[in-house]
Order: sequence, then structure tokens, then C-alpha cells
Amino acid sequence: MRATIQARIWRRSFPLAWKQTRLFQPGRIGACVAISALNVLWHGHGILRSSPTAVRLVLVAVACYIAVAVGEFLWLLYSGPSFTGFESPTTPQAGNGIASADPLVEQLSELPPAALRDETLQLTNEMKSFEAVTDREYVEALAGTRLPRTGSDAELDEVLDRQSAELMEHNLRTWRAYRERFYRPARAFRDELRRRLGIRNSASEPRIPALDQATLSGAKPIAQAADYLAGLARRLK
Repeated sequence: MRATIQARIWRRSFPLAWKQTRLFQPGRIGACVAISALNVLWHGHGILRSSPTAVRLVLVAVACYIAVAVGEFLWLLYSGPSFTGFESPTTPQAGNGIASADPLVEQLSELPPAALRDETLQLTNEMKSFEAVTDREYVEALAGTRLPRTGSDAELDEVLDRQSAELMEHNLRTWRAYRERFYRPARAFRDELRRRLGIRNSASEPRIPALDQATLSGAKPIAQAADYLAGLARRLK
């Protein structure tokens, strides 16, 4: 299962890294030509010193350019956006923020503090209930699949592979349902609560993957987001 998820992550990462790699950069090309020229002038221990000058100049310049381009691509690949493997290929990545024209944002800005606190606590209860129901459904489905007490290794591997596939499908369904039902409302409530509490530096607040990037990582990611929202709401006066 881990290998399948990793392959999916690489499929998301490679196009983004390749898109950001600047192949035709004058500064890089000039540096590679300069290195090649220095290699030609260094007759004693230069690379390909037995080759003709023109061939040596071109080959060293091309080799330097390829090495720099590959290095930049690998750096962008490992330092670029992180993925969980459950993102939808057709869905834009989270974290772009909620549009200011969102009707929910305007409605929340008009609520009195007591009403906003009550609405937030109601949303957090729904989020926790949703996560509890999805977890219980998966546990019940998993309990119905029992490992064979006697059988070949192939049969055991087949059962384990089926359970791994069920886990991936469960995680994907939960992630999609969470994005559709709770992600945008939860971010809107969070931003409004922070605004009213005077929290200007968001970097000082705890990182909540389910709220920041719609990433469901950890044992209870949705409950973690709900607890954070509830904590903000209770501070509201």
C-alpha cells in the first residue's frame, strides 16, 4: 500500500517540478560556457584534454548545463508542495484561501458573538460525528474480513491486499466528503473567529492540516480541527 501511495505522490510532484525548472536561463548558460572555456584554457589537467578544442568546449558546456538542470529539478522536486497521495487530480490544491465574495464569510461577519459561538460549536459537533461515523463504518467493514486460519501465503497476501485497498478507498471517500461538507465552512469560521479575537499573526497559531490544506493526517485529524475551532469559539466574548 505504501508503495502505491508513494507512486501517486511522485506522479503529482514530477510535473510541478518540471514546470518550474527554467531550462533557458541566460545566466546558467553563460556560467556553463565560462566553465567550459576555463577547461579549454587549462591545458594541463582539463577534462577531455586530448580532444579538439571545439569538441571539448561544446561537450564540457553541455555536461555542465545538464548537471545544473538536473540538480535544479531535483531540488524543486524535494522542496516543492507536499502531497498525501489522496488528492484529486482535477481538484485545485487547498490553501489558496477562501474567496472574499463567499456568502458564508459575509454572513459570519454579521453574526453577534453569541450566535457565532453557538454556530461554531454546532459545526464542530457535526465534524466530530462525521469522523466517528466514518471510522465506525470502516471498522465494521474490516471486521467482516477475517484472516484465514489455514491457507497458503498467497491467500493471506490476497486478504491483506484487499484490506489495504479498502483502507485507501475509505481514506479517499472520507477526504472527499470532508472537503465537500466541512473544509470551506471550517476555514470561514476559523478566519472570522481569528479576526474577532485579534489574532493577526497566523504563524503563532498551531498548524492544523485539516484546516490549512484539507489534509487528513494523523489519528483524528477532523476532531483536531473541531477542537481548535471550539477553543477559539469559547474565547469569544
